Amino acid sequence: MITALLAIGVIILSIGGMSLGLILRNKPLQPSCGGIYLEKGGTCQVCGKTVD
Repeated sequence: MITALLAIGVIILSIGGMSLGLILRNKPLQPSCGGIYLEKGGTCQVCGKTVD
């Protein structure tokens, strides 16, 4: 039982830390570059990378 409570506590702390970092930086989340969202010949809206 103590292990489950510690695991939940660690998860809550990690999510809280990530959200605090987003709040303090005051920037929106950015998607990853390329991948399935970037079609052939398209340009990434985040970094400007183009796929040939």
